[in-house]
Amino acid sequence: MKASVFGTLLLVSQLSIAQDWAFIPNMGQWDLPVLAETAGSGAKLYLEANALTWQFEDRSDIHRVKEGEIALKDAVYRSHVYRMHFQGADPSAQITPVDHSMQKTYYNFFHGNDHSRWKGGVHGYGEMKYTGLYPGIDLRVYSSGGNFKYDLEISAGADPGIIRLEYDGADSLYLFQDELHISTTLAHIVEHKPVAWQIIKEKKVSVSCNYILDDNILSFHFPEGYDPLYPIIIDPSTLIFGSYSGSTSDNWGYSATYDSEGNLYGAGIVFGTGYPTVTGSFQTTYAGGEGGSFACDVSISKFTADGTDLVYSTYLGGSKNELPHSLAVDSSGQLIVYGTTGSDDFPMGEDAYDNSFGGGDNATVTYVVQFSEGTDIYLTKFTADGTDIIGSTYLGGNENDGMNLGDIAFNYGDHARGEVVTNTAGDVYVASCTYSSNFPVSPGAAIPALQGGQDGIVAHFNADLSSLVWSTYLGGSIDDGAYSIRLAPDGTFIVGGSTNSNDFPVTAGGLNNSFQGGSMDGFLVRLNATGTSILEGTYIGTDSYDQTFIVEVDEENNVYCTGQTSGSYPVTAGVYSNPGSSQYISKLEPDLSALVFSTVFGSGSATVNMSPTAMLVDQCESVYVAGWGGTVNSGWNPATGSVSGMPVTADAFSTTTTGSDFYFIVFKKDLTDLLYATFYGSPVAADHVDGGTSRFDKKGVIYEAVCAGCGGFDDFPTTPDAWSTTNNSTNCNLGVIKYEFIYLGPSSGFSVSPDEGCAPLNASFTNSSLAATSYFWDFGDGTTSEESDPDHVYTEPGTYTIMLIALDPESCIPEDTVYQTVEVYGYPEALFDMTVDPFSPIAYNFTDQSVDAATWFWTFGDGSSSTTQNTFHIYEEPGVYTVCLFIENANGCPDTICQELTIDAVSQLVVPNAFSPNGDGYNDIFLPFNFSLIGFELKIWNRWGELVFESNDPNIGWDGTYKGIDQEMDTYVYTVGGLGEDGQDYFFKGNITLVR
Repeated sequence: MKASVFGTLLLVSQLSIAQDWAFIPNMGQWDLPVLAETAGSGAKLYLEANALTWQFEDRSDIHRVKEGEIALKDAVYRSHVYRMHFQGADPSAQITPVDHSMQKTYYNFFHGNDHSRWKGGVHGYGEMKYTGLYPGIDLRVYSSGGNFKYDLEISAGADPGIIRLEYDGADSLYLFQDELHISTTLAHIVEHKPVAWQIIKEKKVSVSCNYILDDNILSFHFPEGYDPLYPIIIDPSTLIFGSYSGSTSDNWGYSATYDSEGNLYGAGIVFGTGYPTVTGSFQTTYAGGEGGSFACDVSISKFTADGTDLVYSTYLGGSKNELPHSLAVDSSGQLIVYGTTGSDDFPMGEDAYDNSFGGGDNATVTYVVQFSEGTDIYLTKFTADGTDIIGSTYLGGNENDGMNLGDIAFNYGDHARGEVVTNTAGDVYVASCTYSSNFPVSPGAAIPALQGGQDGIVAHFNADLSSLVWSTYLGGSIDDGAYSIRLAPDGTFIVGGSTNSNDFPVTAGGLNNSFQGGSMDGFLVRLNATGTSILEGTYIGTDSYDQTFIVEVDEENNVYCTGQTSGSYPVTAGVYSNPGSSQYISKLEPDLSALVFSTVFGSGSATVNMSPTAMLVDQCESVYVAGWGGTVNSGWNPATGSVSGMPVTADAFSTTTTGSDFYFIVFKKDLTDLLYATFYGSPVAADHVDGGTSRFDKKGVIYEAVCAGCGGFDDFPTTPDAWSTTNNSTNCNLGVIKYEFIYLGPSSGFSVSPDEGCAPLNASFTNSSLAATSYFWDFGDGTTSEESDPDHVYTEPGTYTIMLIALDPESCIPEDTVYQTVEVYGYPEALFDMTVDPFSPIAYNFTDQSVDAATWFWTFGDGSSSTTQNTFHIYEEPGVYTVCLFIENANGCPDTICQELTIDAVSQLVVPNAFSPNGDGYNDIFLPFNFSLIGFELKIWNRWGELVFESNDPNIGWDGTYKGIDQEMDTYVYTVGGLGEDGQDYFFKGNITLVR
């Protein structure tokens, strides 16, 4: 049995690695102690007997020389080396490549004059293993998704306490938020917190594991112990990716969402031309704005599911300022953006419901973003590829619309509340707010007129935003804002928000049918499908400050909500709770008449810890909440606080915080216990959003937007292969997080190595499924397996779809299925013909006749070779030669054929067909080459039959003269005769051209 702890190197700052690493074993081409080497961008890693040595390089001055910025003599090559030494390890531990990870790429090393160091055809490997590094402990080094990783595999009964990793050469070494930080002059490296679990009686049991750092020596600690009779399985990082936008202009984060493929969409605002757009995207130029250096457009980027690239990236805006509030993606993969604009030339659809800007009063939000002519709501739907818009429209009256400017704006960023959602038909629904008395409402609206101050609004548009299906106000006589909306299974709509109106339209049977007091309350409303009636409504709150920010609906039409409170919020029996805290979660009956359960969570203080950004109730009725808090919020409103003191679990991504971080929390069904809670953020920069919503998908993955790195910091946690691992602006960048929580039941996943290759392909499957007790594999060729990590051989070429089902019959969702493909290639067929040259019996033509060849390599049996498809070769000595042709097809699959060739002594004559006696030292003399004729005789005649040259010396040839006079450029006849080694007379005749 094996137990494992692991470390993952997350390289940030200068070092961004986005490819699989090739570990190249030392076959004698390098000096010891290097046993293998690998490299990523800007870094090399040397595997030694008892150490891993990193070398970081900065060759930027070479580029500056090329650009003419500096002289070559002033260029400086910078390098920094640090070593992780396995203190007390066995220096004789065997280090071997793992066979199944062999890559098809090979490397040739022909350096220097020592031929014994020349090594060709050295293949790289995706994985190397140290066997017996410590007693009962192996080390595995490999790459996954572009990340360098190492595992320490601890056998049953072995002592993990003997593992001691000594770091030498780093500028600083410290633990922060349970991660190891290694600083050098050229890079900052982060080794993630080790997380592990055991499979005990077919159940996964989490094992707490953390680092201990004593001076420069790192060790592993299991604070709650583990069962030595069972293996410990590595917990893969739940951070799928984290990335900056890559903008060189100041770029603030607002909103994020997802699509069915797991792609992430991030939106923010950008103050200039430096946003990284993708060619062909809808708006690739900055449209400008107002407010000098704080003029802004909306920025939108669609990231691939793994965060390594942009699918599209675009500006969105007119000549004034805009903000994004909320994003949603319809079933066709089309992004819908809801926000506010101050531009009268905002991009409109051809059939826009309203293409005229209504405007309003001057307003400034987040200190600096100005709307001198007021604001309207905008709704824009993009094509799936982001190259165009399907529709875009204004929505509003002649006062400010969409911007939450009333007294209910409590948190930094609350001005940009509201939400957009969509249905299966692609229709668009928005919850927002307005000051306009002429806001467009539909006939029969539930509330047809502005009730006073700022009112909430709810509107329904058709799929291309050309028609307003229905619209209604939602508010009382003071300030109200509709912050969140959900489509319920019964066809109704749940709307949540905040109000300080004591006449908000609640219904008699609601949980609270009167204003509860304090500065404001939250509210919940159920609207009918046409927006003509409020079916149920209730206040949510206490006699102090309360707000409802996000709502959710389950399959039974029960209503969930989360928000903030400063009062004695109700806590029902049997729930997890942090008494006295200022964040709440409630579940209400479908008719909003009573609480099903309710709790508060946080630091135990009446000062709010965080501003919510996202909420989810998954299919197992686990409840997820995300938010942020800290100095940006408390600087805006001193009545808010930080996330310090909020509960975290042992397996948290980060159990420590600066106080200015994001916070993610997951509760069991009915809130009976805490499943997971973590901080997520930067060690220096104050992470926040400047407004807007983010989302969880139904699988429990958070897609979160962040205003990251403000102040020009590069410390937002990113993944090494992310689109951008650096903050390229002098202030902020939109940061995006995709973070997975596995509490629905099994989550299937696997990798296969190799995933392509030549038949027969020996594929090894590594199961990364979570929370499963059994597995079923279908390899796509009619064979199956129930092993955890099977191997399989594909004997025939083809594309095979592999299915893995991860199962846990006792889970609320008992199975999960994932698919991947393996490509198996066929082989080419090597064939060639060889023919003797008619004028030179020791010269041969070799003609390729192969099928499906893309590369050729010939060896002629005499130490020489060629890489051309068809080739010609002259042999210098008689003998039997083996001629081989090595080919590969376009997929790298090889084939070889060899033929024997006998060169007889009698045929050893090499005759050039032309010469040029011009004194240049090259081809000045005509002399047939032979090494087998005895009694050599060479004669040359001109076209008139006159003998112009004769020689019996095999070392003397014709220089193109006759009687000391240069002969004309012409064709001459030669004869060569002599006695062969076999005792027979031989005679050769031919033509030679003299060229002047």
